[in-house]
Amino acid sequence: MTFGEHLEELRKSLGKALMWLGLGLVVGLFFFADGIVRYVQEPLKEAIQEFNADRDLAKLGVKPNSPDVAKLRQLLIENGLMWELVYDIPEDVLSQTDIDEVLPTAGPVQMVELLSQMPDPGSLKPKLQLRRHEIGLSSLKVEEPFMIWVKAGLIVGAVLASPMIFYHLWSFVAAGLHSHERRYVYIYLPFSVGLFTAGVALAFFFVLHFVLTFLLKFNGQLEVAVEPRLSYYINFVLLLPLGFGVAFQLPLVMLFLERIGLIPVEAFISSWRIAILVIAVISMMVTPADITSMISLMVPLVFLYFLGVVLCKFMPKGRGLGSEAYDPA
Repeated sequence: MTFGEHLEELRKSLGKALMWLGLGLVVGLFFFADGIVRYVQEPLKEAIQEFNADRDLAKLGVKPNSPDVAKLRQLLIENGLMWELVYDIPEDVLSQTDIDEVLPTAGPVQMVELLSQMPDPGSLKPKLQLRRHEIGLSSLKVEEPFMIWVKAGLIVGAVLASPMIFYHLWSFVAAGLHSHERRYVYIYLPFSVGLFTAGVALAFFFVLHFVLTFLLKFNGQLEVAVEPRLSYYINFVLLLPLGFGVAFQLPLVMLFLERIGLIPVEAFISSWRIAILVIAVISMMVTPADITSMISLMVPLVFLYFLGVVLCKFMPKGRGLGSEAYDPA
């Protein structure tokens, strides 16, 4: 095939892949986008409810982790309750009839008259009560929720259509590969997908909760009110698992570098202490500044580093990649 014919085949493959992506986008928007946007908000709501409960108990002079308040803490978290201090007005001073007559048409003058009947503040008795605190994400732009909805649908659509998208792209690439070269893709691709999925699952179902808890506590220490914004939070939720998924490709990167002869396996083995230090620094840089999320990324990466060493040392090289030059003819 000429260069122009190759470009024409590439255009057809990309066109078919885009058609499947568009179909996946339609399915994602109308069947999954709403649920996805609601689902990714749950970790934030849980973290905020837990933070509010611990903060309120601390304001009452009680340690949140004390066994004596374990049931109360659970009640606050499960129902999203917050305590507030109110002062009861004695019924003989201001009757409910007076309130009903004034409040519906109350203006500044009427309110002043009503408040003038209030007793001395020093004589009021405080009462503690619980109220439900509605937790949700805010939006500062009219189009922001719509764009997030489209983004969620696009992500779901790309995942649903990924087999057919990969099929059309792979059909173009595979035409230029020998059989022994295709075999590496069939082996490494499922391995890569499995590692990426493991990294995403670890970030979303385990690390995200600790990251949010740390950030909320940090804001609480600075006495900064937290009003999460929809677009920022969704982007954060998407980027953190994506970073973990990419980082989990470490064994395959090591295997590739070893197979092309750039870094021998002996160098990986002799430099394991330096590698752990580099992993610790990277984990510190790509995660928030809390020790929990750093360790949550560092420990799996250290394990994956040694898994990469095992793959480099014991995985058969075969013909082609990583062996002496091979002439398929």
